[in-house]
Amino acid sequence: MDSLSGIYEIHKEKAEYISYMKDVFREQRHDYMNYFQVIYGYLQLGKIEEALRQIKKIIQLNSNLSQIYKMSLFHVSVYLDRAIREMGDLEYIINLHVLNNRQNTICFIDNEEEIIKNLDLIFEDFMEEGIQFKRNVDIEIEEFKDRISFTFSGENKISTLIKNSKDVDIIEDNERVSVIFKYKNPIECLSVE
Repeated sequence: MDSLSGIYEIHKEKAEYISYMKDVFREQRHDYMNYFQVIYGYLQLGKIEEALRQIKKIIQLNSNLSQIYKMSLFHVSVYLDRAIREMGDLEYIINLHVLNNRQNTICFIDNEEEIIKNLDLIFEDFMEEGIQFKRNVDIEIEEFKDRISFTFSGENKISTLIKNSKDVDIIEDNERVSVIFKYKNPIECLSVE
C-alpha cells in the first residue's frame, strides 16, 4: 500500500506542476496578445511614436525575461517574470542582469518559497504608489552553488523590509543593497544542453 501512495504522490506532484505551467503559459500568451493589440491600436490611430515606444518597451521586457530564465531556480524565475511584467505595466524601467555560476539548468532547494516571499516584499515596496524616485530599477542577480544574490541599485528601503538571519544576508553599500539567500538542502538536478 505504501508504494501505491508513493506513486500517487509523485503523479499528483507532476499533475500540479503541469497545471501550474499551463497557467503560466496562458498568462504569457495573454500578455503578448495584449501588447500586439496596443501596438495595432496605435498604428490604426496613426500614433507611430507611441507604437514605437511600445515596441521598445516589449524589447526591453524580452531582454529582461531572457535574463531571468538563466537562473536554475525555476519558481523564482516565474515569480520574477510576473513581477517584471507588472512593473513594466506600471511604467517602471527595469534593467536586469543575471549571472549563473552553476552548472545545472534546474535546481531544487527547500527554501525557494521563502525566497519568493522575501522578493515579494521587495517588489511590493517598489510598486507602492507615490514613490516616484523608484521608477528606474537596476537589479543584478548572481547565482552560486550554495546561494543567490540580488543587488538592487538606487534609493530603497530593502534593509527595513527583510532582516538578516542565518539564511539571509543584507549588505548595504552606498546606494546598492545586496540580499543574499543561502540555499537550504540544494538538490542538483538537471543539466540540459
